[in-house]
Amino acid sequence: MREIKNGNLDNAVHFISKALEMNTNDQSALVARSKCYLQLGEPAKALQDAETALLLDKSNIRAIYQKAEALYYLGQFEHSLMFFHRGLRLRPELASFRLGVQKTQEAIENTIGSNAKNQPPPAQKKPPKVDKPKSAKKPVLSREELDKRAARRLLGDLYVDKEYLENLLKHPDLKKADDNSEGISEFAKDAINFLNNRQEFWRQQKPCTSLNSKKINGNSGGLPRW
Repeated sequence: MREIKNGNLDNAVHFISKALEMNTNDQSALVARSKCYLQLGEPAKALQDAETALLLDKSNIRAIYQKAEALYYLGQFEHSLMFFHRGLRLRPELASFRLGVQKTQEAIENTIGSNAKNQPPPAQKKPPKVDKPKSAKKPVLSREELDKRAARRLLGDLYVDKEYLENLLKHPDLKKADDNSEGISEFAKDAINFLNNRQEFWRQQKPCTSLNSKKINGNSGGLPRW
């Protein structure tokens, strides 16, 4: 109609309604008025005319399209998608139905996404409280053990020599050996004194530093040669 082409939708609705008064079964008039109502922002009336046309001919492709469009603008996206798909099956060559399927699918996805955002997050259960294992108390070291550890750090490999000499002095057979030798115990004591002096020297230079990792003045700290 000329009124529809000129954008005069109200006049178009008026003339179409007059035509329908004369012939209520005019499918073309029903579809045309449905289109006008939709452009006027009245999708409910557009839906009513489209459904009336489909009662007369359920395969009316234009009426199917108008019903799908009216349902879309009413926000009934799932129902709209069904009719866009029906039209696409009947007339797969028509791009309008393919576009209709696409836009309704996007609308449904957007609706689902917004609903998910508005829902409160599920209450999270607090994890069961796990008792932390009580750390075992470290054994209190004796003064003698602390001294040994300090000597081991300071002397490095030389600590083995010192420990051997100290154990040698405690040996019960050492006194007998002294009678038959040139004073082994004195020899051991002198060596231990030397190592003690070296230990004190390293303690003052580099506290708690191993002799293996640090060398001073190129001296390896070895035992003296007798």
